[in-house]
Amino acid sequence: MYKYLKFVSLNWKGLLFGAILMATSSFGQTYFVALYSGSFRGFFSLSDGELGAIYAVATLLSALTLPWIGRLIDRVSLFCYTLFVAIGLVLASLVTAASVGIITLGVGFYLLRLSGQGLMVHTAMTATARKFPIDAGKALGLIALGLALAQALMPLASVGMIDAIGWRWAWIVNAVVVAVIMAFALRLIPTTISIQKKESNRTTAPPINLRLWRDPRILLTLPIILASPFITTGFFFHQARLSEEMNWSIAWVAGWFVVYALTQALSLIFSGPILDRYGPVRILPFFMAPQGIAMVMLYLSSSVWIAPLYLVLTGVSSAVASTLSTALWMQLYGQGQLGRIRSLVGAWSVVASGASPVIMGVLIDQGITLRLQALGCLAFILIASLLPTKALFLERADYQY
Repeated sequence: MYKYLKFVSLNWKGLLFGAILMATSSFGQTYFVALYSGSFRGFFSLSDGELGAIYAVATLLSALTLPWIGRLIDRVSLFCYTLFVAIGLVLASLVTAASVGIITLGVGFYLLRLSGQGLMVHTAMTATARKFPIDAGKALGLIALGLALAQALMPLASVGMIDAIGWRWAWIVNAVVVAVIMAFALRLIPTTISIQKKESNRTTAPPINLRLWRDPRILLTLPIILASPFITTGFFFHQARLSEEMNWSIAWVAGWFVVYALTQALSLIFSGPILDRYGPVRILPFFMAPQGIAMVMLYLSSSVWIAPLYLVLTGVSSAVASTLSTALWMQLYGQGQLGRIRSLVGAWSVVASGASPVIMGVLIDQGITLRLQALGCLAFILIASLLPTKALFLERADYQY
């Protein structure tokens, strides 16, 4: 613990910068946007399926855009890139506030997903991994606490704001908050981050994305990397339906989200040193085990105490997932290609988190309950967890792009 505190005291500016960006990404995260779903459905006369479809299309388009904009972090200064992302999120909030139809609402969703969950997280993770290449796991775990804190505090504040001033003014306030917070964050940007350091021939070769996707290290690890955002987002989006199936009170489930956030925070603190010690490749096949156990519990029992256990176990896997992939790409590919690879894989993560509510919703409409879907998710976790073991033997392969 002393080493942890010393690490924070010596590097607090760089860590605070990343934590602020992670927290600010909440304005484009599904859990936050979903708080406004009732207002959107009522004002625009949309059904659950129609709103979900608009959101899914916007998420898909943002995922297609992310690799192209995400790679620019390798070529421009961190200050300019962060300023661009911040302006994008402010604009996204204002467009959402000014929406008069489903087209403008869809544009708002697109900008929120791209600049919030996509680019804000991408900037925080990439900058932090480059700043602390030796202690990447520890540093990434610490900055991810910003998102965990936001998940604990922002839902209650946002619901109260919607009730007090309405959803339009709430999004205007969100825009102002983003502007103020990011103005402070820009003053914290580490001055020692080097964009595009030359580590070996592989980091200076020109980017060719098609070759990257033929790399077996990507192909073998991507399924398990995407498992967490897909499963977590899908079940959280349909938590009201899950509560109905289990005969749980929605207030009972919502009350335990504070414990979920606390579990995430503790997991982030303790998983960082483990990542640094054993390496992300060796941890990769096992990090989804807690969420797999949670899926088993959902299938086997409807006891009210399954709810907190399910959220705690999900919180552990989600916390590790939020930092492990960046540390993995850092270990396998180095700093020079980190921005490009993170943006490519991050795009698929955005697709997974956007597609799961729609896919699970369609399955529910076809009579396949979330309890049965939990069993299917368990099967996917088991299969996907076996694939990265091969990547261990390819860890030091010298791939040219």
